[in-house]
Amino acid sequence: MKFPLLAALLGLLAALPAHAQTEPQSENIKAWKVRLRAHIGSYRQFPVEGLGQTGEAKVAFVIDRSGRLVSRTLAVSTGSRPLDAAALEIVARAQPFPEPPSELKEDTFSFTVPIVFNGRQFQVPSSGLVLSRTGPALTESDAMAAWRKTVTEHVWRNRAFPPDAIGLKGDAGVTFVVDRSGKLISHALVESTGSPPLDAAALKMVERSEPFPKPPPEAKDDLQRVTVLMTLDGTYRPWIEDEAKVKAKINNVCRGC
Repeated sequence: MKFPLLAALLGLLAALPAHAQTEPQSENIKAWKVRLRAHIGSYRQFPVEGLGQTGEAKVAFVIDRSGRLVSRTLAVSTGSRPLDAAALEIVARAQPFPEPPSELKEDTFSFTVPIVFNGRQFQVPSSGLVLSRTGPALTESDAMAAWRKTVTEHVWRNRAFPPDAIGLKGDAGVTFVVDRSGKLISHALVESTGSPPLDAAALKMVERSEPFPKPPPEAKDDLQRVTVLMTLDGTYRPWIEDEAKVKAKINNVCRGC
């Protein structure tokens, strides 16, 4: 599902400063990147849930000198939850990665890799793997990963199930942008539940979450993009009962005003 707002959002993000490695690369480094790309592309299992779907994901990941995967995160979503999960799994299954050449002295290496899904197969474009930064990337990745986890939990704490969606269930995905102060800049639905009340509830969860936890000092950009995937289940009895209790308490308080 494509939205004009989402297209504008992605365009804004594309214009943000990139922290790519600009130093000349030797033939050994170029050959290593070719091996890495081929190694990632050798994982051929396609997600059953994603059969027939197309899209391109970008996964940012960090490895150490031994080829061990240190961390990974979704940098650009396909708009499909199964395909996004598959992209992350492809990178996870690829470890251990080919070890870096000896001329590279850093302890960790940060990459961004595009993974293109087309119906029943995927590929890693030949020039797609980018060595984005080295050295401090591990600290930044760890700090940003922890922040994204905190933001996701923060959004979930601001849930409120719409009464007109009781008995409905669906998976939604919302992408949003926040600034360094935690202010919500923009948000858009990237995966619909198929139910307007549930979709509206997903967007409202993000809106109610402002202000968000502030990004860590390690964040290089002034604007940070986060994608939260959530299951809204109106058939889950404890949730419905909790919502009813909250409403009862509010009504009691109001009657006492």
